[in-house]
Amino acid sequence: MKNKNFATNAAYLSGKRTRPLVSLMALSSVAAVAPCTFMALARAETAPNASINQHSQIPQEYRPSAASTPAPVKPAGFWDKARLLPSLQSRPENYAQPQTLNLPLNEPAALVHQGPWGIFNSNAGAASGWGTVGYYAVERWAEDWSNLRDKKNRIDIMDPLKYIPLNDSGSIYLTFSGNFRQHNFYDQRAGFGQTKKDPAYRQNMRWNLGADLHLGEHVRLYGELMSGQAGGINYYGYNNGRWRSNLDAQQAFVEIKGHLLNAKMGVMIGRMAFLDAPPYFTAGSVYPTIPYSWNGVRAYSFWKNFRVDVFDLTLTNWPLENVPFHDQVGYKTRLFGAYTSYAVPSFTFLGKKSQIFVDTYYLGFLLASAQIAKQTGSISGSTHRDTPGMRVWGNAGPIEFSAGGSWQGGYFNAADHGPSRPVSAYSFNAQLSWRFAKWWGRPAIGIQADDVSGGNYNKSQTSSWGSYMSPFVPSAYYLDMSTYLGNQNLIDVGPILTMAPTSNTTLLMKVPVVWRNSTNDAIYSNPTAPYGLRPHGGYTATLPQASFAWRATRHITLSIDGEYIFAGKALISAGASSGAYVQSNLDLTF
Repeated sequence: MKNKNFATNAAYLSGKRTRPLVSLMALSSVAAVAPCTFMALARAETAPNASINQHSQIPQEYRPSAASTPAPVKPAGFWDKARLLPSLQSRPENYAQPQTLNLPLNEPAALVHQGPWGIFNSNAGAASGWGTVGYYAVERWAEDWSNLRDKKNRIDIMDPLKYIPLNDSGSIYLTFSGNFRQHNFYDQRAGFGQTKKDPAYRQNMRWNLGADLHLGEHVRLYGELMSGQAGGINYYGYNNGRWRSNLDAQQAFVEIKGHLLNAKMGVMIGRMAFLDAPPYFTAGSVYPTIPYSWNGVRAYSFWKNFRVDVFDLTLTNWPLENVPFHDQVGYKTRLFGAYTSYAVPSFTFLGKKSQIFVDTYYLGFLLASAQIAKQTGSISGSTHRDTPGMRVWGNAGPIEFSAGGSWQGGYFNAADHGPSRPVSAYSFNAQLSWRFAKWWGRPAIGIQADDVSGGNYNKSQTSSWGSYMSPFVPSAYYLDMSTYLGNQNLIDVGPILTMAPTSNTTLLMKVPVVWRNSTNDAIYSNPTAPYGLRPHGGYTATLPQASFAWRATRHITLSIDGEYIFAGKALISAGASSGAYVQSNLDLTF
């Protein structure tokens, strides 16, 4: 019965193709200012003597005391930190360890553009469900530039594009944003040597322009155009429309918001990004070139110490034809559920202010195309998963931690009217670090461990399947920067270090040691693609890796990542190889 119902749903879901009307508005709005935007980027970026005002949207913990007065900004050289560089701790890739994200206590108001979310602006806004938000945000619509109504807060040559008042009171205003990102990859024996491209030199780049129109306090429209391309030498893997995509509407939604039941409430309808999930479940997909975007409805409510988010979304379909404005509302992949977060009242522990969040969630998803492993090859089909879970994270004094667990039920239906089998799986994920705040670089040194269940392909094809699935690309910086390993059927443990050697650099180092949870299930390159390798024994690999980022200016960030994959002997005997991975990144943002 489940197989029949799912087939009926999939047929319905795959039969519709629509395109958001709002994309036309986004195109005209953004294109109109593109020339002046890039001309402005070529100019100097700082008003060196701008004074800084406090802004009520900043949580109290981030404001200087009433007695303190921000020091005047000195004219300085191009790379001088006195030019008000924003903290790099809000860098999107750091979302993999949100409990470590803390903006400096006296960060000037002009360098923090968070919304009115109170305590949920803690941890660089990661607790709000919008992704990290500092000077810039992972999702640009999460930024609040309304403090630029006061011209004393304008410190950057791009500020005139961040707040354009359209009425006398300034309640109707327009904000423009943009980003260019380039990734360069070097792969030695990629994917444990299974890609047969050695070495591979890959490159991808994307640019996006966004327009955020606020129509008073209760309504806003957001549109974002994005384009991306990929190439290289001896490259591999560009087999979906998210690697190469001509100009299209990446996001286009309307938001209606207000105050009700002592809460800040709102609803978003249209095409949007979604990040309200643990980073080991999804982080929006930094790779391929084009990140995920979703279509549907999302409603949220924020009280003083509690928030809730409910959503029903379908994944955008990126066709391989690479035709401009041809992306469609896809109905073959659906994500739905609810996420709640409770902010435990702040307390002091070991002389440091502490904040802990208790999150509970239900994440359901439907995939019309999925695979599970068998003794040789894989079984294609479709799957429905229900994932209730809980996560406790934050800091208690110098102790920074995240601990979560979830169970996953549902069913897998083999293709061509094959058998249906129930799913029963689990995932446990934990990080624990000690922050040495008085040491150089304020390092946090700790350990990470994960236990993600696997299946058993020796059982009958109607028996329960035990392999946990998180198909929406967990953060690449959570476990494996190379993304050769997916978060499925594994146990890992290893040390982790995060630190800020200078005010505008960050360093992440970790060495996870990985085993298979079930030796009767495959190793997965991602949760829907098992490798053909079937080694004996559980040990998989050791993955020493590091990431270094440098924010040269408010608009330029450079970073480099490296990893070596030491494959286990049993894996090598089964046909795998050890290999190296290096990635360099350039971000230009306004």
